[in-house]
Amino acid sequence: LTYGLKGLAAYLHHAAELGAVDDSIQAFLESALVATLDDALDGEALTGLVLEAGAQGVKGMALLDGANTGRYGHPEISKVKLEVGNRPGILVSGHDLHDLEQLLEQSADAGIDIYTHSEMLPAHYYPAFKKHAHLRGNYGNAWWQQTREFETFRGPILFTTNCLMKPAESYKDNVFTHGLVGFPGVKHIDGYDFAQVIEMDPSDREALV
Repeated sequence: LTYGLKGLAAYLHHAAELGAVDDSIQAFLESALVATLDDALDGEALTGLVLEAGAQGVKGMALLDGANTGRYGHPEISKVKLEVGNRPGILVSGHDLHDLEQLLEQSADAGIDIYTHSEMLPAHYYPAFKKHAHLRGNYGNAWWQQTREFETFRGPILFTTNCLMKPAESYKDNVFTHGLVGFPGVKHIDGYDFAQVIEMDPSDREALV
């Protein structure tokens, strides 16, 4: 139940960033959290809550889908570049399309390419993101390969919510977290000003080859 609520909370957060809120889902989330503290509940009662969490999760995903398509258009079958370019790059992980939108707008004239890691791959299918020519392509594979693939990326990495691995010491200094994400010893960004990511010292952000 706890893991289900964590996933539900993440979807609700993404939807809320785009102005979509469902009070009934939020009410279930709160009541289910309270239930996790009730030692009188037996297995049958808890199983019922888990099943209800699944049903609310479907509603939550529909809410988020509506928010995403309302803001970015309906996804289209698209070709995505998998090779890297010869300009400095920023890698974005997680699922937060709103964060990616803000980063793309703020970096439009910075001479930097933006890459998604595969958790963020669906962004390439939304029409609104295709207007950003510096959304170069996708770098890497599944989320659980992050610790290996992030080590080989020569540039800053922005962590947004969902599907994240604890940064290794070898590349931790290149990582920025945002919003609800945080790791000890990793730079965190409050608000939506990504200037410190975009303006990272060029000597620390070599061109990708």
